[in-house]
Amino acid sequence: MEEIAVARKNLLLGLDEDELTLVNSSPDGPSSQSLATRPTLGGRGAVGAMSRSLERISADIDAAKALEQRLLAGADVVELDASTINSSFVSDRLDDGAEDCAVLAASIREHGQQVPILVRPHPEKLGQYQVSYGHRRLRVLRELGLKVRAVVRSLTDEQLVIAQGQENSARRDLSFIERASFASLLEDRGFGRETIMAALTVDKTELSRLISCRRSLPDELVHAIGAAPKAGRRRWMEMADCLQESDASESWLEIRVDPAFQKLDSDARFLRIFAAISNRKSARKAPAWIDAGGKKIARIDDEKGWFRISIDKSVDADFGAFLVDQLPALLRAHRGVPDRS
Repeated sequence: MEEIAVARKNLLLGLDEDELTLVNSSPDGPSSQSLATRPTLGGRGAVGAMSRSLERISADIDAAKALEQRLLAGADVVELDASTINSSFVSDRLDDGAEDCAVLAASIREHGQQVPILVRPHPEKLGQYQVSYGHRRLRVLRELGLKVRAVVRSLTDEQLVIAQGQENSARRDLSFIERASFASLLEDRGFGRETIMAALTVDKTELSRLISCRRSLPDELVHAIGAAPKAGRRRWMEMADCLQESDASESWLEIRVDPAFQKLDSDARFLRIFAAISNRKSARKAPAWIDAGGKKIARIDDEKGWFRISIDKSVDADFGAFLVDQLPALLRAHRGVPDRS
């Protein structure tokens, strides 16, 4: 049952202010002493930094699991009217998840809501609540006209986004571009990188990659493609590099309005645009001029009204100067002007 499977993965229910640290004082959770005595990978340099990041992420997950056990052991769950619950102030998804919601709806019809959502009292609307996580469950329950089982916690904005991000990270539920978009949105709203790192359970280097890649991609392109769960970081970064070409935007804008493109699923839309942009860049790759001995003497660029010949001076240092001297005669020959010298 999908709801039960989600319950096993839902690691952050019952979050409160004192439980946002890695050290959980609960008898059921890891103590500060046990965390301190856990073996470390040690090391210095890049390897050591990676090891420490892995240890921190592992500690985050262990602490989240301990919180889940505390909830299952008897945290207070209330029933709320769906109309009183508002979405989070920052979205972490690009697709509407209609297919997943259909499966979830079938499970809830048969077994009921097994996993509560996490909400906080709305900071601006009296008698209303705001979701930290559980948006899809809320959507399904609203469509089914059912009450929503929820855990209510007083959360700051920082605590809300950390819980929201870590719940999806623990379930590995967001695609690369959704994680990158979530990170960028949080930074745009003024959250510090330490908070964003905690929300996504990533280190400083990975967070920089996420934000850098996302800011290199036009919003219209990202929303036209969607989550693309099978497209990982490498291909999204390659797409960002391809878009630096001067006319790359023209190709994807034309594709976006194609009715056939709009009927594709998200991964297929990514591949369609990626292929078009990559092919355009390859077609513009400067050809080489090679002499009879097989040596590449020059590179030829022909775009945007300019025809350029770049001489490789490491092969023939004097050929460029010789070519410049011959330009007047070459131009006369090209134009059919008699040489009167």
